[in-house]
Amino acid sequence: MGLTNDVIAACALALVGPAVLFVSALFLRRVPPPESEPARTAERIVTWYAFVLGTAALLRTWGDNPQLRHYAWRALAEIPEHWPAVTIGGATLLSLGVLVMITAHLMAGPAHRRRSVSP
Repeated sequence: MGLTNDVIAACALALVGPAVLFVSALFLRRVPPPESEPARTAERIVTWYAFVLGTAALLRTWGDNPQLRHYAWRALAEIPEHWPAVTIGGATLLSLGVLVMITAHLMAGPAHRRRSVSP
């Protein structure tokens, strides 16, 4: 009888643990300043949860939604026919991402230098 209770407790912990981690991450990303380490780690956890849950929802819906499958396969089939446009669009998005990262780095640079110079 004790083994059954232990198995139930382990299953409950396995099911409740991720929920506790997610709610804790939601709390931690708002309490300390956003640039602090706990807030950044909590933001990463929340982002991964959103990604995993979105992927799970898509996979669950995939089998029951023929219209979703039709449009997804149709879009993938059009990529080779429009390869130059897809390449230019991808390169444009990539360059936008690089530009945003460089701009963020340059804007954060003076703030980091001011903090290290102050006594």
